[in-house]
Amino acid sequence: MTIDNDIFLLKKIKEESDENAFKIIFEKHYRTLYNYARYNINDESACHDIVQDVFTYFWEKRNEINIKQTVKAYLLSAVHNTSINYLKKQDTNKRHITGFFHEASREQDGYDPIFESALIESLDKIISDLPDQCREIFHLSRMKGLKHKEIANILNISPRTVETQIYRALRTIKSKLK
Repeated sequence: MTIDNDIFLLKKIKEESDENAFKIIFEKHYRTLYNYARYNINDESACHDIVQDVFTYFWEKRNEINIKQTVKAYLLSAVHNTSINYLKKQDTNKRHITGFFHEASREQDGYDPIFESALIESLDKIISDLPDQCREIFHLSRMKGLKHKEIANILNISPRTVETQIYRALRTIKSKLK
């Protein structure tokens, strides 16, 4: 009965862009999808964003999507893949940051304190040249050690914005230090 209902709702979404049918599917599956994402990701905000992104994609591509299994299975698969991409991105960001800030400590032999001073000076200059919001978010994240959700609450912005701004800051620092 439930599967037939989802098929009926999917048909209405695809053929009529029925927002009420979409809302029913959203409300029916949101908690399950969130819990699935939460099983692998220890960040409530990121899990909400992942599920929201999946539903946004589902709506935007409603006419192109060809579901060969149940709607629930399709959505779970989409959350699974989006979660994996999120975790890969987080891991990559952590490796870049760790490598960037700890490379000097691994190369203690022949280490030049003058080079360290010049590097810190260059970093300070690059960070001070970042746009105001980007600089503030980077400072709260990397210097104060706050989590994305904490920064988002302090600045009254979304955690996704925090993530984007940190990515931009790191990309700018990396490119200017080359």
